Amino acid sequence: MTRHATAYVHSLGITDDTARKVLVLLAERTHAPGDRHRPEDVPEVMGLHLKDSDIPGLATQAGLDADAFRQQLRGLKQHVKMDVLEHTDGLWEIVYGPSYTRPPKPRPAQPDLTQGGPHPFWLPGWENYSTWGYEQGPGGHQHLYAQLIPNHDGPDAEPRIWITPPRHTVQTVDELADVIAEAIAPYEPVRMPGVLIKRWLTRPPLSSQ
Repeated sequence: MTRHATAYVHSLGITDDTARKVLVLLAERTHAPGDRHRPEDVPEVMGLHLKDSDIPGLATQAGLDADAFRQQLRGLKQHVKMDVLEHTDGLWEIVYGPSYTRPPKPRPAQPDLTQGGPHPFWLPGWENYSTWGYEQGPGGHQHLYAQLIPNHDGPDAEPRIWITPPRHTVQTVDELADVIAEAIAPYEPVRMPGVLIKRWLTRPPLSSQ
């Protein structure tokens, strides 16, 4: 009897008595290595193989006939997330565990980089003082802007490059990246594509994370 597997099954709170009884019987046949004194340390994935010849004996323990037990096996996925695979050679492959039933971790909200600012521009050689962001111009028109200063110009220098209306009316980060790529080309030994500039607009280098 595997304490880890049975402890996990009991923690699921399955309300259907027959389904719970069948899954407990499966848990008792599941090999789930771990500290026997810490049954709460359940492996992420557990499983077992049943031969069709095993089913009559298990069915008797569950108070069912063999066909009813097979139907219960097929219906277990209605009660708990798991895999029940019935092979044509009579082998049943059953896989379950916390990795199936644990709620997915919520994805962190992605910041809306077209709102607010100033945001840093992480391109090496420009990252110390350059900024970009979102602003609302005359008449309520919304656009993105950028003020780009090479590091060697220092913190008190005026931007070498201004990306603002009326010369540039930029609505998206992709557009801004393309405009910056063109504007800084004379300052860089190799022209950078907009897709690379977008990376420096939206993601800091690993060294700063």
